[in-house]
Parts: sequence; C-alpha cells; structure tokens
Amino acid sequence: MCSDQAESLPGLVADAVVPVGLAPKGGLHAQNLWLYKSARPGAEAARLALLALLAVFLRDHAACVWAAAGMASPTHLAVVPSGRGRPGPHPLRALAGPLTVLPWAELATARPGDPAGRLADPGRYRAAPLPGARVALLDDTWTTGASAQSAAAALRLAGAQSVAVIVLGRHLPPEPGLPPFEAGRCAVHQCPAPAGRPGQ
Repeated sequence: MCSDQAESLPGLVADAVVPVGLAPKGGLHAQNLWLYKSARPGAEAARLALLALLAVFLRDHAACVWAAAGMASPTHLAVVPSGRGRPGPHPLRALAGPLTVLPWAELATARPGDPAGRLADPGRYRAAPLPGARVALLDDTWTTGASAQSAAAALRLAGAQSVAVIVLGRHLPPEPGLPPFEAGRCAVHQCPAPAGRPGQ
C-alpha cells in the first residue's frame, strides 16, 4: 500500500512512517486506541496508557525517526484530522500537547462531509503556509495509510521541507504468530532502546 501512495502522490508522501506499535484487532492496544476518543468508562485509563506510550517512544526513539526522515529535529507538530468530522481539536492533539513546546501546523479537512477514500488524495486536507518546515505528523491509527499520506501531501504543498509520520498503532487483522506489541523496541532499527539512553 505504501508504494501505491507514493505512485499516486509523487514527491508528496512522508519521508518516514514509523509505527509505535502494532494494534491487532481485539488486542489491548487496539482497544485503547478506540476507547481514548470516547466518553465511555475506561477512556481516561486508555488516554493515560497512550500518553505514557508516546512519551516513552519519543524519549527513546525520536532521534531515530528524525534521522529516518532526513531531518535534525522537527520545527512543527501536526495531527492527521479526524475522518469523522468530530468538532473541536483532535483528541490526539490534546493527548500529545503536554509532551511538546513545538508550534502546531494546522491541518483541516478541505471538503467537510466527503467520505474519506482508501486512496491518498492531495486535496483531502489543507494546511497553512509552512515554508521550509520540518513536521512531525501524528496519527493514532494506520490501516491503509491514505489519511496520513494525504495529510503529508497537504503539508508538502504548504511548503514543508520534510514530514515524519508517527503512528500510535498499526491496525492489522489477527494473524497466527503476529509479534506482540513491545513498547521498548525501535520500529526504525528493530532493536531495543539502549539502557539509560537520555531523552530526546
């Protein structure tokens, strides 16, 4: 699917896409990713679990992500807009807010009410001008990648120099032998974080 996105958005896809972890359907991580956006019982516990996960990942592996995207460090943070037209800030933005002092690159749905397709679309979102920006683009879930790559394309068209996508959970169907979610394993290098590594 990633090669399909690159073909449909030549020169506009993200420089790197890094999943924090796998989120096979029915697993705890997938449940947290669904629950944290709701007002249901357990939502606050799910938010705290995801916040801790993201904080540890950024502390241990952010430098790996930036290097994979060809950037020293990001100048802006952005969140892939909700495909459900949810009013107000995306819950992921509220979740990640305490972890950063970076300014937010604003992304908005360009055609409210249009159903999100399974293919990347450079016109799906719009972004304010970002000449030369290096953007860390957060997404909570990744199924086909169309939404994240459409958002990356909008950032590119707004002038962003580089875009690194960090996905909290890559959705996969249940499969025998699927590797378990490991918070301490680097998705870029497939190796554990060094003991005692300083925060990034």
